[in-house]
Amino acid sequence: MEFGRDTLSEWEARRPSVAELTREIANGDASAAETVDGYITRTKLANDSLNALVVPLFEQARREAVEADRRRGRGERLGLLHGVPVTVKECFHVAGTPSTIGLTYCREPLNEDGVLVRRLRAAGAIIIGKTNVPQLMLWHESDNPVYGRTNNPWDLERSPGGSTGGEAALIAAGGSPLGLGSDLGGSIRLPCHFCGIHGLKPTSFRLPRRGMRGNLHGFEAFVLQPGPMARRVEDLELAMRVLTQETPDARNDPDMPPVAWPDWHGVSIRGLRVGVMEDDGYFRPVPGIRRLVREAAESLAQQGAIVEIYKPDGTRELVELYMALAGADGGADARRMLRGSEVDPRLKRMAWL
Repeated sequence: MEFGRDTLSEWEARRPSVAELTREIANGDASAAETVDGYITRTKLANDSLNALVVPLFEQARREAVEADRRRGRGERLGLLHGVPVTVKECFHVAGTPSTIGLTYCREPLNEDGVLVRRLRAAGAIIIGKTNVPQLMLWHESDNPVYGRTNNPWDLERSPGGSTGGEAALIAAGGSPLGLGSDLGGSIRLPCHFCGIHGLKPTSFRLPRRGMRGNLHGFEAFVLQPGPMARRVEDLELAMRVLTQETPDARNDPDMPPVAWPDWHGVSIRGLRVGVMEDDGYFRPVPGIRRLVREAAESLAQQGAIVEIYKPDGTRELVELYMALAGADGGADARRMLRGSEVDPRLKRMAWL
């Protein structure tokens, strides 16, 4: 079997949600071993064309899946993601693997999992690998001197976006049902749009950042925020329930309040005032996006919300302020991190580098 659009369409038609996977495994209708092996098989088939998964953990994942089935057989309490294969962006620390973010001198394997990886494991998730990023996670494509270029599964000549492009490409291709990414200036949102999946950038400091290699250190106006990625919106909600749970062996980031994910099901929005912006006056959306915004506004109004259309002022000035803040140190931290590494020529296009 060769990877291509027909393969994507076939997988799309029979791909269960993460919630469905967990139910099937918990009920014994499917085994964790079969589930993990199936996603590994799809990853191997797609990855020759995509180069999305750059740090495979297949054998370890298979062993963990067998143990997950044994735990279910013993009647042990199962986590929300028991037996579910998960991938994470290359910047997240996974014991025994490097977190290079495309820097050629950062190839040493790490000794322990990061906080969010521990939370995923505590919920029963099985990490099958890590996915590609651009160097320093500062570009809207996913290519670097360590791992090379990732391609878009819908068109191999095009980019999956960045910086969480490897994750988006693999999920879209059916190689992973759930992923962990990070976003500073669109690094979850852009790849999800490019590849046709869903992602969430939570509010800054909503999830802990300990245990991931970051960039732009000291920039409190710009916070690299972890968030989930998946084929379905309901899977993002399930992931956030897991990622916001404190575990005994995963200390909170001191910047993050220990606030559990709320149960919002059944909450009424009647009387809630909602501002809707179809166009920010700077980046004009294509007609399809404007239509979706209007449809979302209509849905909110039908549920009793008070919807008000507004046009923001000063967007151009805000964009200029954003760029000024992004280069507030004149590129000093980025240059420090790039020192001693082969440098992606595209980074040199940034004025502050």
